[in-house]
Amino acid sequence: MNGRRRVLLPVLFAAGCVVDRDAGSLTGIDPGTSTAPPATGGGDDTDTGIEDPRLDMGGFDIPIEECASVGQTSTIAEGPSDILVVVDHAIATAQHAATFQNFSLLIANDQIEDVRVVMLAGYPGDGGGVCIDDPPLGVQQCPATDDNPPLYTHVDERIDAATLLTQVLATHDQWGPAMRPDAWKHIWIVTHADPSLATTDFLAELVALDPAFERLTVHALAPEADDPSCASVVAGTNAEHAAALAALTTDTGGVFEPLCNYSVKLLFDAMLDRIQEVALSCEYDIPPAPDGLVFARDLVNVDYDDGFGLQTIGYVDAVSDCPGVGNGWYYDDALAPTKILMCPQTCGRFQALRQASIEIRFGCKTVPAG
Repeated sequence: MNGRRRVLLPVLFAAGCVVDRDAGSLTGIDPGTSTAPPATGGGDDTDTGIEDPRLDMGGFDIPIEECASVGQTSTIAEGPSDILVVVDHAIATAQHAATFQNFSLLIANDQIEDVRVVMLAGYPGDGGGVCIDDPPLGVQQCPATDDNPPLYTHVDERIDAATLLTQVLATHDQWGPAMRPDAWKHIWIVTHADPSLATTDFLAELVALDPAFERLTVHALAPEADDPSCASVVAGTNAEHAAALAALTTDTGGVFEPLCNYSVKLLFDAMLDRIQEVALSCEYDIPPAPDGLVFARDLVNVDYDDGFGLQTIGYVDAVSDCPGVGNGWYYDDALAPTKILMCPQTCGRFQALRQASIEIRFGCKTVPAG
């Protein structure tokens, strides 16, 4: 999938990132007082349509020929996270009360910053249900209520294991408004069995309801294998391996913990790593050019710094050319570009970086990938 934002300075809204803008690179130069040098690497202005004066970044040691340019920097920073917790009613309240208590303590200890939590589960009754009494999520009024928006919203919906994913989709109009469009999305499923809806269908329908869920990580607390010791979860039955949920967590980079033999600490440590994990985006919009400047598709370069110095990523004509280069970027449309896209291998490197920045510069002759 995840990660979770036409023409000169890029609007760098990265999936799962907060973008820090270099204010200096956004400052215009008064044509009457400018001392900016003429471009040396961008060709004849008559051919490119770029008019002097141009803006000089001035903040980077660019590893190619000097030229006046404009640019903008995106850096990794922890962004907001929204977590939808979906709990199968058959999971006994007492059995997992400590789990949800510890989850609330994580919020209290500020281990998850800028978070909103939505609970999709029935209130206690008929041998199951959930109510979080402990602050900051709860309001110490369980079992009557624990609703505490905007930090914590409880949607009262009795969840059955077989229809769990279907119910998530069907109740989107109830829990969806509590989710923020710019937040990285997490779904934490606690259940005793696999749902009947195919997970691929679920993901497609969820994104159709809200495109922000393209940046989604799924976590699950569910049976890992056939285990008679799980018979207490649903009286008279054994819990079967939740293979579909296990695969879903793997596909979205989430955490899977076995329901019948789990460690709360290991579960939350792993979930925290995923929730706090951010990465550079692999896609950047090309916004409108400032007054007096015109976009030229052959005067664009992409540099990134992974902590070991600034490196230039070369340009390729199309994604089909990516396999032949170490790193590369390309336009969404070579003739009328609106986005700058990273090659798959470059995107993979970006996703692994924990400290990095990317600089997209306009005004210097494009460096081809080699």
